[in-house]
Amino acid sequence: MRKIQEHIIHCSDSEIGDATTIDKWHKKRGFRKIGYHFVILPDGRVEIGRDVSEIGAHCKGFNRYSVGTCLIGVNRFTQAQFESLKKVHQFLQSIWPSIHIKNHYEHNSRKSCPNFDVHLKIKG
Repeated sequence: MRKIQEHIIHCSDSEIGDATTIDKWHKKRGFRKIGYHFVILPDGRVEIGRDVSEIGAHCKGFNRYSVGTCLIGVNRFTQAQFESLKKVHQFLQSIWPSIHIKNHYEHNSRKSCPNFDVHLKIKG
C-alpha cells in the first residue's frame, strides 16, 4: 500500500459537475483518467475517482504521497460538502493516522484552489 502523507483539497472551479464530468475534462487534457480520488457534490454525496491505491494526478510534485479530494463549486460550498469532507478525511486518517490535510494553494502559489481555508473548516 502507498504511504500517504497528505490529503490535498481542491475545487472544481465550476458550479456543475461530478466525477464522470471531471473524468471527461481530465481525459481531454491528456490524463489517463480523473486525477482526484474523491469528488464531493453540493448535496454532500461523495463519489469515487481514482482508487486510493493509485497515484493521483491532482497536485504536481506531490501526487506520489497524497490523496486528492475535489469539491464541486467555485467560491460557495455547502455545509453538506464540508461535513462529507470531514468524513472522508477521518476515513483516510483511519488508514494513515499521520496524514495532514492541505489546501492545493499551499503547494502552488499560483492557485487559489480550493478557494477556502480547509484548516478553518476541518479540524483533524
